[in-house]
Amino acid sequence: GGTEEKQGTMFITQRAPGGGKVQKTVKLPKIDSAKGVEAVTQSSQSTELLLANKQMAEVQGQLEHKKIEFNERMAKCKEREDHLAHKQSKLTQEAAKFQLFLKENDAKRARALKRAQEEANLRKTKEKEAEGLREEMGETMSKLEQSKVNLEAGMVYQTYLERVAEFSEDFMEIGDIVKRYETLVATNSDLQVKVQRNNEETERLRLELAQLTKKLQNEVLVQSSVIAEHQERLEKAKIEANAEELVKEQREDAAKSRIRETGEARMAILNLYNRCRLTHLSESRPKQEAKDVMLALRYIDERMRDLQTIVSAAEAAGVILDYKVREAVVDRQFVSKAPQGQAAPPQGASAAKAKAKPRQKAGGGGESADLTGLLNPGAQAPLE
Repeated sequence: GGTEEKQGTMFITQRAPGGGKVQKTVKLPKIDSAKGVEAVTQSSQSTELLLANKQMAEVQGQLEHKKIEFNERMAKCKEREDHLAHKQSKLTQEAAKFQLFLKENDAKRARALKRAQEEANLRKTKEKEAEGLREEMGETMSKLEQSKVNLEAGMVYQTYLERVAEFSEDFMEIGDIVKRYETLVATNSDLQVKVQRNNEETERLRLELAQLTKKLQNEVLVQSSVIAEHQERLEKAKIEANAEELVKEQREDAAKSRIRETGEARMAILNLYNRCRLTHLSESRPKQEAKDVMLALRYIDERMRDLQTIVSAAEAAGVILDYKVREAVVDRQFVSKAPQGQAAPPQGASAAKAKAKPRQKAGGGGESADLTGLLNPGAQAPLE
């Protein structure tokens, strides 16, 4: 019973460097009816512990609920992504069908144009032949008329030929002269036929050259259409590549942002862990820096619970109230005694540090200053 009462009226603030027994302790002033206060303090601590456990359970439940909602959202996102991928595949197939339709349509158009050109060429050829026949018929009619004229005028020649046959030794009759003439005319006709054939062959070759030229032009048009189609596909591929590159850069930026946030959170946790470890003078504090973030968070939670328990016990015992009253009185005395023109001594947290120095010289060491920082959360103790 005596040991428990003694432990209820003191706080262990520092232990030996070698991990041995307690070097020095600071006893707080006893207050009347301390046993009643101790019972109330223990009851309030149990209540606060139950409330804290209840709050932790509620927070854990909310966290599990949020996890379930997050998983449901991710499932919906995955479903939407699959739906979009299906629609993209369907659109790609439809685009391919449309491109095939356009290609077939262009091919049909090229064949129709070629057929129309061939028919136009054939029509021109037939019209040219008809024109030639009409000219030939006109020439024949002209020749017929000329023959009639020549017949009338040729009677003079018949008389002349008769007289030639009569007086010539080479031609016995007019028939011989006529045969000779027919032979010469036939030879002339053969020569004219050859010339006509040569002209027709030249015309045929010219037509073939024109048809070949048109065919090559059609092929050039078809190939130009194919080239334009490939260029369009190339542009689409470039646009898709640029879009994919943009999405990739956005994903990389998001990943970098998440890594940076994770690093900042880790540095903040480790910084808070080191501050708690440096201000924790108990023998149970960690001797080395934590590498595991979850281990550091558990230590920070335990340290905050311990500090909250100490502050609650001090408030219940009235120690913090008495300390603040004494601090205000001392500050007023320093202000009233300070000569004019001289800066007033520090108040608040600075006064608490100034008071802590004489206590250290009196034998309290760093324990009194650490206790002051624990009992007065407004005062910021310097880091070691």
